Amino acid sequence: MEMNAKAQKEYQKADAELNKVYQKLMKILSKEDKKLLITAQKDWLKFRDSHCKFESQQYDGGSIQPLIIATCLSQQTTKRVNDLKASLKERSSR
Repeated sequence: MEMNAKAQKEYQKADAELNKVYQKLMKILSKEDKKLLITAQKDWLKFRDSHCKFESQQYDGGSIQPLIIATCLSQQTTKRVNDLKASLKERSSR
């Protein structure tokens, strides 16, 4: 139970960082680029959620499943944060 809580906190932390970086990026984009990012983000969220569902499915009904889901969500979200940070850095240096 303690591991589940820790994994959930890590995911919440990553999600907060994602929202922060996403908002920073949105502020510097053109109207057209904002539309593209919104579409990409929606698509990414669908991918992340379905990917983590797939990864946890083998543990369906098991006590470890919540840990697997939270860990996957955290890992995928952290990857997305890094992608958005790279985009922000690239676009800020223009």
